Amino acid sequence: MGCESDFANSSNQCDGNVPEKNGGMLEDTSCENKNINRLSKKALKRLIGREKWLERRKVKRLQEKQRKKEKRAALKKVGLGQSLRRFRGKSMEQSSCKIRVAIDMSFDTLMFYITSFDGSCREIYDSIESNQNQDIFLKAEPLQDLFKPYEIVYLTAESENVLTHLEDSKVYVIGGLVDHNSEKGLCYELARRKGYAHARLPIDEFVEMKTRKVLTINHVFEILAHFSENGDWEKAFFAVIPSRKGMSKKIGIGNASETSGK
Repeated sequence: MGCESDFANSSNQCDGNVPEKNGGMLEDTSCENKNINRLSKKALKRLIGREKWLERRKVKRLQEKQRKKEKRAALKKVGLGQSLRRFRGKSMEQSSCKIRVAIDMSFDTLMFYITSFDGSCREIYDSIESNQNQDIFLKAEPLQDLFKPYEIVYLTAESENVLTHLEDSKVYVIGGLVDHNSEKGLCYELARRKGYAHARLPIDEFVEMKTRKVLTINHVFEILAHFSENGDWEKAFFAVIPSRKGMSKKIGIGNASETSGK
């Protein structure tokens, strides 16, 4: 009975029932100290070593952060701020892929914000230091001044023409328009009016979608990039189009197309 009583008293001291003082709970460290005291010398040494290592790591990270801050400030002071963030991938000139993609930004009057690269959007873009190192050709001139009419293929969901392959001799144009469904068919009408060739991505031929087949600029560009790498439209669609679009594989048609291509 004596042993049981001593054990019970010891447990009660560590059950979290700590008396209040000045309206708050006293911090009870007795149990923690007892647990540490029960550790072997080797385990205690490891615990102390880890605590010291964590503290050193914290100090080291703060020192590294300060060094980087000072380095950035020094580079900016001597006019080398642009070297902070350089494009690390292959440039377009170095790449073996010569397929060209253009984004038409001529729809400024229909935008909720002005996005013509002759105006405020260009000024904002140029003010961001890291943008100066992007591997992109930014032109203020319209399409017809940069490319020959027969080179242009305007991508639009309303086109009756299906894009089946990509050619180096063509420029695939994505309409830089935030229409929120209020200007449906505008890019298609523009292409027809100016006599440009036009086409749609072969979404209907490979996948089923529960929503509209109009995609964002980023999605269209990424799909073209995926297809240029692997030559597989189906894989490109499933790699890029968000699942919220309710997309599913079209049974039979994709396989039939691949078979006929062989």
